[in-house]
Amino acid sequence: MTKTAHRFAVAAVAAVTVTTLSPGTAMSAVRSSTAPQSQETVAQASRPRETAVNLKVTEKVRHALADAYWKQYVRPYRPGTGRAKVDGPKHVYYGKVRSGGKDVYWAVGSIGVKGDPISYQDGPHVWRRSAHGAWSYRGDTGGCLDKAPKALLKLWHVRSYC
Repeated sequence: MTKTAHRFAVAAVAAVTVTTLSPGTAMSAVRSSTAPQSQETVAQASRPRETAVNLKVTEKVRHALADAYWKQYVRPYRPGTGRAKVDGPKHVYYGKVRSGGKDVYWAVGSIGVKGDPISYQDGPHVWRRSAHGAWSYRGDTGGCLDKAPKALLKLWHVRSYC
C-alpha cells in the first residue's frame, strides 16, 4: 500500500469516527491528511547532499583529457589524425562533486585539432571521471553546459547558455 493510500485509509476511518461526533470537521480531516507533498519536497528529501570542490588543473590531468578527446572523438570520427594533432585543452575548469560518499570529477574547457578551424567550434567541451575510472569525453556543448553539474558551474562562476 502506498503512503498516500495508507494516509487516505487512516483519514477515512478518522472521518467516519469524527462524522458521528462532529459532521462539519470530517471532510477537513480527510483533506488535511491526504494533501500530496510537492515533487520538489520529495526530491529534496531523497537527494543526497552534493559538495562541489574546485581543483587545480595539472599537466597530467590536461594530458588525460586530451587523450580521452582523441580516443573517444578524434580517432573514431577522423581516422588518420594522430594524437599529436590535438590542441588543448585550454582554459580548463576542473573540479569534483562529492555526493553520497562518492567523488565524480569534471572538466570543462576548449580543445580542437590543429589545422582544422571547425574543430574549435561549439565549445566548451565536457569531460567526466569517476573516482578511480578513466576520463570520459562527454562532448561539446555549444555553450549549453547542461552536461556539467550546476554546483560546479556556480562555483566556477560559469554561465550556461541553454
